[in-house]
Amino acid sequence: MREHILYEGQYLGQTIKSYETDMISVKSTLHKKSKSKFHAHSNAYLSILLSGRYSETTLDSQKIVFPSNVLYRPAHHEHKNQFITEETKCLNIEFDPRWFDKHQIDSKKIKPQIKNIQNHPSALHLLIDFLKYQKIDFFEELLMQLITSGEKAISPLRKPWLGKLVRILDNEIEKNHSLLTLSERVFVHPNYMSRVFKEHFGITIGQYQMECKIKSATKKLFVERSSIAQIASECGFFDESHFIKTFKASNRITPHQFRMLLK
Repeated sequence: MREHILYEGQYLGQTIKSYETDMISVKSTLHKKSKSKFHAHSNAYLSILLSGRYSETTLDSQKIVFPSNVLYRPAHHEHKNQFITEETKCLNIEFDPRWFDKHQIDSKKIKPQIKNIQNHPSALHLLIDFLKYQKIDFFEELLMQLITSGEKAISPLRKPWLGKLVRILDNEIEKNHSLLTLSERVFVHPNYMSRVFKEHFGITIGQYQMECKIKSATKKLFVERSSIAQIASECGFFDESHFIKTFKASNRITPHQFRMLLK
């Protein structure tokens, strides 16, 4: 199949804002409900979905892209899109081939990938900084993080109860677990449980719980229109004030301010 090529700075939809440096181009685009034909971009790019929803179809797969998803697509990645919602807003960051040469990176070896930005706090901070200050240089570090984060080896959970503990914390965001109740569920002494958990993850169980709540709340801020108070309740914060304080401590911005940046 012979695809249509979109050259540097060209994107589907309407370009709302544009920022450029010598080797990086950032376009904020708005898409109405529509379908595209197969096409490809001449340069590698990152695309962050800020709002709405769309599907991406390649020759051998189809994926739904949701708000907070970050896509990396190499040059000449052939695909077509269907914009499902009435309006879809994307932030597209295009990298000139010279950027990869400068950093001695073989762009052809980087596979297409989709990641959730709320699961990468430092990457989320870079996005917030861009939305606030429009400093394109932030995206150099963002791409570096997304490329290299998959390369870090995660040591296996050798103790079965530790895997069960992580599943409880990951899946019961709305609850505030005490060490005693957790230890009773995994049948391990609370002191031993706390020590082994920190040795493996580098943070305490309480810190891990809070990280899970922040990630879940951030996803809801991207996807849902629920009130700040409702999100706070659904994610297990004591109240709205606790959520706002914790979110700001983590991201240097309030939940309401974050939502406003996404508009």
